Amino acid sequence: MKEYKQKIIAIIGGGASGIFASLRCAEIAKEKNIDINIKVFEASSKFLKKVRISGGGRCNVTHNIFEVNDFCLNYPRGRKELLSPFQKFQAADTVEWFKQRGVKLKHENDGRMFPISDSSETIISCFMEEAEKYGIQLLNKKNVKNINKLENGKLSLSINDSETFITDSVLIATGSMPKGYELAKNLGHSITEIAPSLFTFKITDTILENLPGTSFSNAALTLKIYGERSFYEKGPLLITHWGLSGPALLKLSAWAAREMMHTNYKAKIIVNWLGLERQDDVEKLLATIKNSNTKTNIGKAYPKELTKRFWHQLLIKCEIQKEINWSEVSKNQLNRILNNLFKCELEVIGKSRFKEEFVECGGVDLKEINFKTMESKVCPGLYFSGEVIDIDGITGGFNFQSAWTAGWIAGSHMPFNSN
Repeated sequence: MKEYKQKIIAIIGGGASGIFASLRCAEIAKEKNIDINIKVFEASSKFLKKVRISGGGRCNVTHNIFEVNDFCLNYPRGRKELLSPFQKFQAADTVEWFKQRGVKLKHENDGRMFPISDSSETIISCFMEEAEKYGIQLLNKKNVKNINKLENGKLSLSINDSETFITDSVLIATGSMPKGYELAKNLGHSITEIAPSLFTFKITDTILENLPGTSFSNAALTLKIYGERSFYEKGPLLITHWGLSGPALLKLSAWAAREMMHTNYKAKIIVNWLGLERQDDVEKLLATIKNSNTKTNIGKAYPKELTKRFWHQLLIKCEIQKEINWSEVSKNQLNRILNNLFKCELEVIGKSRFKEEFVECGGVDLKEINFKTMESKVCPGLYFSGEVIDIDGITGGFNFQSAWTAGWIAGSHMPFNSN
């Protein structure tokens, strides 16, 4: 069997992609009988922070789509580049990887996949046990300040104030932390425009007043950004204290991330609250309600998909008294109700973020990465995975899957780097 000298691997970032890459790196080294020393450097005091808070503490591990081309449609940026990596390690492989380690995943009606324990601690424990099994060194409070390419091809890391670490391969898996972009840039990489990707909309409007928590199962949304273009999404929608949120809206925010930033988060959103495809369908629905409830107060008879409180706010916006009977509703009033149900125009005045559970678009330019190995085309021995790359997915487990996949591929190739 071919002899290998010990390989020194440095992984910068103790998040989802960095830890997963370290496990794959150790696994492949063991399979090929390569003597390896893997160190994971995490600047903060805790590892896997986003894993812990993802999905409200349940960890949305991946998404229940096992056809690669369909899976790639959920990435506003990086869809083409991910086709090849997902052929090697996709959502079905993620499910199997966890299953082999005693962690079973389940999928919900919307396709999101979680551990059956409904606890992110299950995923974290699995990773930590695997890291301990392979002897991976997880080092916290280690801030990598710079990376230098040495004449012999190795890479030198400057850590904290006085430490130096020489390594054969380096993986930058720093998520959306600015330091990761800086390290890549210093080694010759281009960084594309950074912008928030998953965010909620700030909206002040009568129709939303005093209704936080009110949800709609299948609303249709059209986002019109001044001077840019329109975006469309359909799905669950939620009224919040500050405006609108929910899966459909978060998807919109991902597709329109840079365009929204360019207009300082000022836009118009047109909401079809019922999600019915045609205006005629809404007209027929209202006509049926009116004809069946001629002697009933308009405030008491309304589409069953809506809550009473929302219906009353809609009537206030339409300037219609809820005490009048349906028989008294004029054609003009009916048109106002129709317009506010089918194409309710709301002004977006800003954005809000989820504490730490957010995603950025932008990062290391995709043209500068070899997606067969995740190695830099600019600096041999340097690899990338996770959110530091200009790839981001919509909500639903897609960002974790690209993190697992890129980490798995990088980990598969780092032990064989020729330095």
